[in-house]
Amino acid sequence: MNARSICLYGWYLLLPVQLHAASFDCTRAKTAIEKAICSDSRLSDLDARMGLAYVKAQKIAGEGDVVVRRDQRIWLDGLNDLCDGKQLVACLVQQETSRLAVLEATRPLEASAVTVFKIQDASKLYDFTVRLFAKPADPGDDTREGPGHVIVSAKGQSLPLQSIPMSNIFLSLDKNGRPLVNDAALYDWQGVINVGDFNFDGQQDFAIQNGNAGAYGGPSYDVYLYSADTKNFVLNKPLSELIAGSLGFFQVDATKKLLITLSKDGCCYHVTTHYAVIDNKPVPRFREIEDASKSDKYVYVTDQEMVNGHWTKGTTKREAQK
Repeated sequence: MNARSICLYGWYLLLPVQLHAASFDCTRAKTAIEKAICSDSRLSDLDARMGLAYVKAQKIAGEGDVVVRRDQRIWLDGLNDLCDGKQLVACLVQQETSRLAVLEATRPLEASAVTVFKIQDASKLYDFTVRLFAKPADPGDDTREGPGHVIVSAKGQSLPLQSIPMSNIFLSLDKNGRPLVNDAALYDWQGVINVGDFNFDGQQDFAIQNGNAGAYGGPSYDVYLYSADTKNFVLNKPLSELIAGSLGFFQVDATKKLLITLSKDGCCYHVTTHYAVIDNKPVPRFREIEDASKSDKYVYVTDQEMVNGHWTKGTTKREAQK
């Protein structure tokens, strides 16, 4: 069996923490899928063929390689649900055979499938070009979504500084069909590109909306921080996760050097949290809890501080409902 191809050509996308060791050493296989791959010659052969087809498909797709990677990830993520029980091997053979046929039928990305949005009003330092690989919008559509690339250039320069592949980009369009930028309106469409100094180091950072996987179906973002060491922008997972757990994009208080988020539990319990950013990670400092679930007449407001890793009991006051 060509076990190494499992890691290099696609299987690494499926639960990499669990499969990484098995892809090099089948004696350590633990999950049912891992054991099936390591023990069945048909799966071994399919794995080797799929590995080659996956690499070839990305080359053929060219700029559309993000589409190939996205579809491969979706397919892999679904295997655990599709294939289990006594028919595991037969199911895996069927699914791999079908996916192999799709990979082998990959064609170059068609120009008609690319929509280009040039964004020059989001930053004074940088211009952005969003190349979205999706069907053209229908008349009246005010959102667009699909895989693509975000290209970053110095202001007014044609030579890109960085190209960021995205498995999904979500754009909200204004009445003139232009993407919203630097927009964090609560419970509304937000900017595809939001720019600011998110870690308060004096350098401009930005975030790209990757969908609506946030709390209560709200927007989610990939946050990129400027790195003075590498002279480019680096994905920051802690800040990206902070947005995903909140009601939309965080507010930036440049004066106090704090990020502010809003979260809720149902209709009547809201929490506003203030974060410092230390070593490029959000650290909670203060929060205000508004609880209207205990009374029809009053809102109980509690202010708390984070001390030694724990929220203080805080002070609570009662305010009349508006």
